Amino acid sequence: MLEKLTTEPRPPLYRNNNHTPRLSQRAVVFQSWLHVSGLVLLIGSNHHGGTTCLIALLSDKDLTVANVGDSRGVLCDKDGNAIPLSHDHKPYQLKERKRIKRAGGFISFNGSWRVQGILAMSRSLGDYPLKNLNVVIPDPDILTFDLDKLQPEFMILASDGLWDAFSNEEAVRFIKERLDEPHFGAKSIVLQSFYRGCPDNITVMVVKFRNSSKTEEQ
Repeated sequence: MLEKLTTEPRPPLYRNNNHTPRLSQRAVVFQSWLHVSGLVLLIGSNHHGGTTCLIALLSDKDLTVANVGDSRGVLCDKDGNAIPLSHDHKPYQLKERKRIKRAGGFISFNGSWRVQGILAMSRSLGDYPLKNLNVVIPDPDILTFDLDKLQPEFMILASDGLWDAFSNEEAVRFIKERLDEPHFGAKSIVLQSFYRGCPDNITVMVVKFRNSSKTEEQ
């Protein structure tokens, strides 16, 4: 049953020096996502609720990020640049719009572009009625980043409420000036988003990297 929940190709396995198959970081994320997606559908088949999902898996040299929906990850590199770690899944995007149309669905504008006039994102966990029509899917985008090249200072993982009030660049600049605060400035940026008039869910996590020239080991 879980195999049918996504059409994304399986990530490759790695092999260690003993030639024993070992899951790559990307494959671990993919398999875990399948499991969670299946559980959410199983539990929520009698409910209409759903959720975005954004996860980041850190190893010594790589950062693997997976997402569905419009929660977003952004990283600040060694030069202070805002590096997107994920891409929002919105119904008006050409790729998503074509997929929805192929599934027999439609998008319409009701304050924002929505799938079947209901949901403002095109991928999610849960949302069983739309998932049952195959117009909303749980397939994640999975991206891997080389930490040695980026030499990151921090990353921001946040729900869409933050990104309704801040651009990627604005958020990075805001946090960069507040890394000495408790929670590395996360509380401050949530409050500032609220003050800017955002009525949506504003959930923010700031992760400060240990190898940053400005940080002490956490």
